[in-house]
Amino acid sequence: MSQSIQQDLYDEFSRALAGLCPLERVREIEAAGAGRDADGGLARTWQEIDALGYTDALTPMDQGGAGLSLADVEGLLRAAGASALPYPFADTMLARALLRAAGQAVPEGPIALARAQSGPDGLRVTPTPGAGLARSVLVHRDDCLLLVAAPAASDPGIFRRRASATPVWTASPPIVGRVALPDEAVLAWRNVADAAGIAGAMQAVLDRCISFVGERQQFGRALGRFQAIQQEISVVAEQVASTVMAARLACASGAVFPDASLAASARLRACEAIPVVCAIAHAIHGAIGITEELALGLYTTRLHEWRATGMSEDDCAGLIGHRLLTGDSQTMLDFVRGIMAVAPADAGLATPSLSA
Repeated sequence: MSQSIQQDLYDEFSRALAGLCPLERVREIEAAGAGRDADGGLARTWQEIDALGYTDALTPMDQGGAGLSLADVEGLLRAAGASALPYPFADTMLARALLRAAGQAVPEGPIALARAQSGPDGLRVTPTPGAGLARSVLVHRDDCLLLVAAPAASDPGIFRRRASATPVWTASPPIVGRVALPDEAVLAWRNVADAAGIAGAMQAVLDRCISFVGERQQFGRALGRFQAIQQEISVVAEQVASTVMAARLACASGAVFPDASLAASARLRACEAIPVVCAIAHAIHGAIGITEELALGLYTTRLHEWRATGMSEDDCAGLIGHRLLTGDSQTMLDFVRGIMAVAPADAGLATPSLSA
């Protein structure tokens, strides 16, 4: 799929989300969380977004989806980030594709992808973005994905108290679906999906900064006319451009699951950019930058959450370094050339094997 078509998908999804889930509705959804919608309006928002068909983009065509590759849907992931979509859109897209390819039933509603953590008993997971709005949770543990119903109660999220959560099951929940998949593949998907979402959110932050300095007056002229402000805007633009490029390169390396090194590189670049972009954006907006009324906070909160809840920067750098030291590359340049030469795989999704 050409880059122009990818941009078309980005534009179309962005326009649809602007109408179905504007920032005012995002605030309502995140304040309400799951199960707190008295009139059903917030639940209908997900249904209307789902009806667009983009959540089935990775599902093979013979199973009712669009059969797109990861490179194709990069624009959709970026658009979701740029629109501050509160639901676990990327997780649901992957979960539906995997479950259908494995011949298993797909539950209704959003599905969050969570990472298991060791515990004395039962099923325990790490803090998960969007889990507070999910009706099901796909837990990856020991090279396997386990589909379980979301618990009735969860620990609130640190950054978005009701939209995100740490699901807590008081007893081992019934497993309604199971797919065998290497942990490395799941982590690679998580890294690249986060990087694409971060890129979209950062672009939205940059757009708001440019708009603000063009309208705000100081000493009789727009803030954007001051050289110091122009310098800060250029720094943000550089961070955004590099993050977008890293995400696109990683997405182009696989049909659904990207090359692990490129995915780790994309997440590492995105996470390194987050504190720089957020600090400058709030500084440009001055004191009003930290107010809840300003849309900027929706994005910077999400950016910090992405950075805190996924694979750490140290782990991403360690993965890349391990591949460098254990590979056949004679020099660093050879290593970079090697991972950059990863050919995009054919679009489609191989049916994963089912675990016993």
